[in-house]
Amino acid sequence: MMQASLVARFFKPLASLKLTIVCLAAAMVLIFFGTLDQVHVGVYEAQLRYFRSFFLFFSLPGSALKIPYFPGGTTLGAILLANLIAAHVARFRFTWKKTGILILHSGLILLLLGQLVTSFSEEESQLQLDEGQTKNYSESPYFDELAIIDRSQPDSDRVISVPASRLVKGAVIPLPISGLELQVDDAFENAALISPNQLPSPSYPHFRLGPMAIAVAVAKTYKQDERNEPAAAVSLRQGGNVIGSWTLASGFPQPKDFKVSSAPYSIVLRPKRYYRPFSITLEQFQHDRYAGTDIAKNFSSKVRLMDPAVHENREALIYMNHPLRYAGLTFYQAGFGNNDHTTVLQVMKNPSWLVPYISCGMMTLGLVIQFGMHLFSFVRKRVIA
Repeated sequence: MMQASLVARFFKPLASLKLTIVCLAAAMVLIFFGTLDQVHVGVYEAQLRYFRSFFLFFSLPGSALKIPYFPGGTTLGAILLANLIAAHVARFRFTWKKTGILILHSGLILLLLGQLVTSFSEEESQLQLDEGQTKNYSESPYFDELAIIDRSQPDSDRVISVPASRLVKGAVIPLPISGLELQVDDAFENAALISPNQLPSPSYPHFRLGPMAIAVAVAKTYKQDERNEPAAAVSLRQGGNVIGSWTLASGFPQPKDFKVSSAPYSIVLRPKRYYRPFSITLEQFQHDRYAGTDIAKNFSSKVRLMDPAVHENREALIYMNHPLRYAGLTFYQAGFGNNDHTTVLQVMKNPSWLVPYISCGMMTLGLVIQFGMHLFSFVRKRVIA
């Protein structure tokens, strides 16, 4: 009994109702300003800054120093989760009359835990396929990578990926290939491709990608229908000697070949890829329209899924509100192009995708039980009276 009292006393400050109210008020403020800021930075960037971050940061002009000034969604969610659990430990005494409340709160705890897991483990990408094309990877719509590809093996390639966020001027990045180092001579967070005669002035920040293309630095974009396409001037060194220097741009993802000790390699700046142990082939794309109009009625993709490791070889039809689920991934029909010969599939990896359904079911069950018990008690008293 004494031990239980000590545990309750320890959890009591964290179980404070005042802490709950402060966190809920802070969450309202965060949602309000995060929603307003979506106009300026877009939905995805607002989610990262406000709801998937530990803190909101203020950047000093002309300085890389960032000062936290407000808790982010991840911090508030974690505190509310700890607050709810602590309240149960410190105050809750189980009786059969409180069964519904226990189930209800358990569902809420599960929902908060699932959201925390999702914020750290969710992976979003896109798979673009032409009819007859096969791919075993999808690409990120938000992030880029500098890939160094070892092509020395006849049946597979070894890919070393460097996130584009690490491409900062002056950075030296060690690589796990024969003691190679990647030196970043210059880098743009976002670049536009223009022809040489469109360059505003010779001193304007730019890279020459070839005789007919130049990458120039432009401001980062946050529009829904646009993405940032970085560019970089890099050099590869081995033992202090420069093997080669290249200018690369994500908007022009053409691999450039070179050799290390007679072994063939390629280097390219491209959207980040997520490789899979299986492949998908687009067999047919169907775009139905309402009669006499160009308004889309339905669009669907008939694909073939092939996974040699488990002898999987089957067809699947993906259309609106009817995704394909396989190997922990969900493939949604997201778009199309190329005169209805290309499909765009949204690929989601979310290990806790079932948690919201389970938690909402638990909360509904808890409410039904709790109100049902009160209703039964009320009716019983009326009958006796």
